[in-house]
Amino acid sequence: TLVGFCPELDWKPLSFVKPIPPNKVCSACGLVRKKTALLPCVHVLCDSCYEQCAQDGVHVCPLDGYQWNDEDDVDWKDFPLVQLLRREVKCWNAERGCQHVAAASMITKHFHSGC
Repeated sequence: TLVGFCPELDWKPLSFVKPIPPNKVCSACGLVRKKTALLPCVHVLCDSCYEQCAQDGVHVCPLDGYQWNDEDDVDWKDFPLVQLLRREVKCWNAERGCQHVAAASMITKHFHSGC
């Protein structure tokens, strides 16, 4: 599920033809956001989950309890909107027989006018 990219796609279930790379998916909440943090323990957190893992001046991974206090140990990655919108997705009516595949940027138009 996407969050923070665009109103037409945010919080809507999307079935990507090629899966989103694991380094773009939060290991804690499972959401795909514009910015992710690769932690020293190699888990990935979205910016929202990352903010919640700070405890008394140290950060703690919610998945394995690994602790770090140096922000330089975290590798932040952006997921540009343009890159996301180019990815192909299946129509929201795929389970009802629609076989249309389109760039994420065009799926809403198809759903409202061509499906």
